[in-house]
Amino acid sequence: MVSMRALACLIVTMLISTVVLPAAQPSNKTTERVAFAQHCFWTGEMQLGQIDGVVRTEAGYFKGREVTLVEYDPGRVSLERLVQLAKRAGVADRVHLPVGSSQAGASLAGVTLGAPLDEGYRTAPASDQKKQLAGTPYEELNLSPEQATKVNAFVRVNPAKAREWLTVPQREKLTSAR
Repeated sequence: MVSMRALACLIVTMLISTVVLPAAQPSNKTTERVAFAQHCFWTGEMQLGQIDGVVRTEAGYFKGREVTLVEYDPGRVSLERLVQLAKRAGVADRVHLPVGSSQAGASLAGVTLGAPLDEGYRTAPASDQKKQLAGTPYEELNLSPEQATKVNAFVRVNPAKAREWLTVPQREKLTSAR
């Protein structure tokens, strides 16, 4: 029979092993949203998801264009820096800020400001979300939206980085699936 002390040690060990993982750290900070228009939202989700401070991405449509909706933590990446990095990655033909944004001007970090992001935004079908995961063992894992964003971003270009976003049980499941 397992003693209470041994059980307590096991629980603490399990908790510690998950706390150090990026995916296990809940974001208590307020996030903001912005949409980037580009030629392919699959590329947008992959490239934008690699940026530190990006919490979630979603493929969608706005004003007749493919866009990637980005939820980001302004405490980790400023809007201007995010736009600069998106432009450098080739996924920022136009940037759509939320309705009521205080940003003035015709461009931000050299990217043209489009129409304000409003109720005209439409999420792309589920079959178009997180396309980089398709055909990989990662698509069988039960990933949180944050994990899916980061794993999708790195799975094809840096699998070791993608694994960093998994919990210990997810890593074990991935290893046993091979």
